[in-house]
Amino acid sequence: MKRILVVSLLLLVAGCSNWERQTFQTLSASKAVLDQAQADYTTRTIPQTHCAEAIINDGKAAQTAAVDAMVVYEQLKATKGSLTAQTVIVTADLATLAPMVVQIQALIANPAVTCNAAADQKAIEKLKGTPQ
Repeated sequence: MKRILVVSLLLLVAGCSNWERQTFQTLSASKAVLDQAQADYTTRTIPQTHCAEAIINDGKAAQTAAVDAMVVYEQLKATKGSLTAQTVIVTADLATLAPMVVQIQALIANPAVTCNAAADQKAIEKLKGTPQ
């Protein structure tokens, strides 16, 4: 429902800025990647492992956060509220989403390599004593 609201607001609001158009395009593209990964996971094109599930779910969570932030941005815009702080939030959420989309694309291309690399990175972090 929120996704429909964002689409509707962006299409109905005259004079969308370049940033708003790019944000919408980014959210649309990332959703397409997530939908493909979920479909591949469901049909077992991507092996149903904990690693693959975690990568997809993390991506979905980041996508949801970015969409929710954009909904708030559009609500503020509609009420003529200040957009500065919300623009920072949306931008930060998109920055979090971007590497996850890259990881999901790698998962689609080669699930075994991606999950092995993720497991290796967690092992390295554990040895270094850094939080995961």
